[in-house]
Amino acid sequence: MRKAISALIVLMAFTVLASCRGLNSISAQDVSGTPTVYAKVLKAPNPLLMGHWRRIPPAELNKPWVFDYYLVKKGDKYAVYYFYDSRKKNNFEGWAEFTIDGDSMTSSVDGVTFSVKNGKVIMVYPGRSDEYKMENVD
Repeated sequence: MRKAISALIVLMAFTVLASCRGLNSISAQDVSGTPTVYAKVLKAPNPLLMGHWRRIPPAELNKPWVFDYYLVKKGDKYAVYYFYDSRKKNNFEGWAEFTIDGDSMTSSVDGVTFSVKNGKVIMVYPGRSDEYKMENVD
């Protein structure tokens, strides 16, 4: 009986930690090191794109995908630490290739575009017209 209770406690702790990772998918430690990939910059990014951003989960979607990015400047270069999770089989986490063009930046991983529109950061998934609001996590 004690072993079963201990196992249940460990399982619950693991579940709590896993759910916390979903809330904080990119940590300060993730972006503190040297990037392995830098962004291709056509035009310097709008300052609003800088920092840690997360897509606000759309209420109309059941189990929405998680999208986070962290745009940093290292020296005279820009790099994007990217995280997405489809909650199925598709996910990505790490430094990612992006193309930055002023008010927008596009992922080479999945084609998602993050843009500044009316003073807010939004996300558009390729092939869709829906614009999703992003929230600053900093």
